[in-house]
Amino acid sequence: MSIRVVITGLGIISSIGIGKDEFWMNSLAGKSGGKKLDYPWMNGNVFYTHIGAPVTNFNPIDFSILDKEISIIDKVSAFALAAAYMALLDAGLRPMLYDAKKSFNRIEGIDPERLAVVVGSGIGGLTTTEISHGQWKMNASRKGVKRYSLPMLIPNAPAAQVAMKYQAKAECKAISTACAAGTMAIGDAYKLIKAGEADYALAGGAEAALSDNDGYGLMGFDLLSTMSTRNDDPEHASRPFDKNRDGFVLSEGASILVLERLENALARGTGIYAEIIGYETNCDAYSMMMLEPNASQIIRLMKNLIGRNGVSIDDIDYINAHGTSTVLNDKIETLAIKEVFGKKAHDLIVTSTKSMTGHAIAASGAIEAASTALTIKHGKIPPTINYETPDPECDLNYLPNRAADKEVRVALSNSYGFGGHNASLLIKKFE
Repeated sequence: MSIRVVITGLGIISSIGIGKDEFWMNSLAGKSGGKKLDYPWMNGNVFYTHIGAPVTNFNPIDFSILDKEISIIDKVSAFALAAAYMALLDAGLRPMLYDAKKSFNRIEGIDPERLAVVVGSGIGGLTTTEISHGQWKMNASRKGVKRYSLPMLIPNAPAAQVAMKYQAKAECKAISTACAAGTMAIGDAYKLIKAGEADYALAGGAEAALSDNDGYGLMGFDLLSTMSTRNDDPEHASRPFDKNRDGFVLSEGASILVLERLENALARGTGIYAEIIGYETNCDAYSMMMLEPNASQIIRLMKNLIGRNGVSIDDIDYINAHGTSTVLNDKIETLAIKEVFGKKAHDLIVTSTKSMTGHAIAASGAIEAASTALTIKHGKIPPTINYETPDPECDLNYLPNRAADKEVRVALSNSYGFGGHNASLLIKKFE
């Protein structure tokens, strides 16, 4: 009998809310996370972009992360740990402290060797890198360099920290495929459970490249001219598919999902948000920054995802698009959807969560997968905000500025990352 994989827990840290409930309320209200940045390193003479969508009011202690842990983990790992903690509680899985010295927990009722962890991070511990390397360059000595700087900065740290905290001893791995990493992490976790290699998984993405120590994350994207410079209007700067879009708004955060075998969820009597019924990935092999202009691999990706998993284009009601608010990406993604769905494309609702949250790099796909699961569960689709002026090359139904009540039976959640990494999840209403 084929193994079915369901989503039973959501943990979300985003610029529009910490926790599933706050995030969802603000998503439906069309709240923007865009803000004028006021970090000490912000300098108008250096940065063209002065805006971002940071996470605010985050305190790791609120999520069972101890003071002694905070000092030896980067913020990106703190985000991942906090999101995992919320996801476990949301799924009705109870962490039980069994080693106070190491702050290790076991999940009541779960064999640790059947619990997997897959977490994506595009950049890893950037703040730790900046602090420790800066001290090393300035002093040419060990003074000021964090003792654990190497294990704090490496991109697998968020996955490893989650696995250690919750004693997950099945496969644990990190995905580092830029903006597609969160979606790929969920897809890989889905495949592990489908293959019988695990019964449960904590999967998603985390990124902390905005509220870092000296602004190197923002500078990197600033140099590439990929971000909006609508500096006088940060709340309206992220405007996917709008004719006057001028780039994305950099964000941060994390989203971790609990995936599990359907029979386990039913036996536990826990709530089910949705079922994952397919995952596909491929590569443009075209550019480190640009989508392939003819969208051939994105088209192949969506066609394979639909064709191989027992559904047709007529079954798809909704697409949570990558929708970055960059001029070319939005046009190319629209082109791909129209090629795959034909006349049906104009009957779909296609929205961009990034219009509200900004672009959280590796966390973005995982946040969007969580949003898609909530959409399916509640029959409500959050809007694409800041859509004011139609673009003739982006002419689908982007649900501008207002949420909609709509039953969604099957949805796609799409992500595309620097380097041509393409990934998509097929998520279905549980029946």
